[in-house]
Amino acid sequence: MADTNDGARIVKLWTVIVANLPVRIENNIRVDNCSINLERRWKRQGYLINTFQPLYDYRGHSGFALVEFARDLEGLKSAFQFDISFVEKRQGKAEWDEASEQTNDLFAWMASEEDYNKNDIVGCNLTNGRDLTSAPNIQMQEARHLTSAPNIQMQEARHYRMVLYNLRESLHSIAQHIQSPAFVSRVQLLLQMLDKNDVLLMSISFYSMIIYVV
Repeated sequence: MADTNDGARIVKLWTVIVANLPVRIENNIRVDNCSINLERRWKRQGYLINTFQPLYDYRGHSGFALVEFARDLEGLKSAFQFDISFVEKRQGKAEWDEASEQTNDLFAWMASEEDYNKNDIVGCNLTNGRDLTSAPNIQMQEARHLTSAPNIQMQEARHYRMVLYNLRESLHSIAQHIQSPAFVSRVQLLLQMLDKNDVLLMSISFYSMIIYVV
């Protein structure tokens, strides 16, 4: 059952949607042309990918895939980093919604409640074995994890500070590439949150919201 806490909800298990995958036609059927190579390449880049699931319909490969990440908090961070890498290239959800059929670019974004509830091939597959969760729920899980292992709190705190630093640098980079006043203002607000809070997932959850409204 999906949790009912307030806040933007994302799909759990942590899943990224990849769109516009290249296909070839064989015997009038659309055939996957690169999924294995992409999965290998992204894993070599350090992303914690568990499964790469191409999506098929009656015509063959749909051009979409669901990339599922490790099921723990490290997997969630990796999924957001993957999402950010496509936003920086202007190949995120907002760009996919406006893309023409002629483009050969790949697009990718974190699966959200909007995607989960769509009555299409992506939505139908997202609801199979997956659920929705919100930032407050993730934060509660994080708090339970930290309090149950006090001997590693110092080590994890150092790690989180490094992740926060990397996230801050990524946001600065994104703001330089996307010249939208509304987007830049949201980035600035998020950076203020990062300065005031040492709770990574709270900051990331807010980041996930601004990505989908740009």
